[in-house]
Amino acid sequence: MSTTIIHDKEMRTQAIECLQYANSYLLTFQKSLVNKNTRFDNDMLYNLASMSIEKYFVALLARFDWNATHHMPISLYREAKELDPEIPVDMKQTAILVGKFEAICSLDGFGYRTPSTEDLKTMCNGLQEIRDWVEMRMEEIDYCLLDN
Repeated sequence: MSTTIIHDKEMRTQAIECLQYANSYLLTFQKSLVNKNTRFDNDMLYNLASMSIEKYFVALLARFDWNATHHMPISLYREAKELDPEIPVDMKQTAILVGKFEAICSLDGFGYRTPSTEDLKTMCNGLQEIRDWVEMRMEEIDYCLLDN
């Protein structure tokens, strides 16, 4: 049971472009995570994970004709849940995991911490599930209605 949203052309473009960026970040993250000769350390891999989760949620929100008002993973999840109540709870767990390595919005925050390789692998699995959900939701849009 999904709500049909007819987007204006700018929101359609934003949803598609954000999904493409997210997929690109995730693909680089996946390849680098398994490549023992990668130049990327765990900090850089974490940045790729952070960028991909943000872009996936921005794409999902744009699919529902909504601009994201947050940038932290758990806040993006909560905002998406308002528009897409069927969103899987596993996505929340991935958002929490990705968000726990940075605390930059508070003066008392610790800044950044480097995730372990195991943490990164768990993030990667969760991001793949988020990708699948967002792509499914994007496929539900009747794009032929948007060409007017």
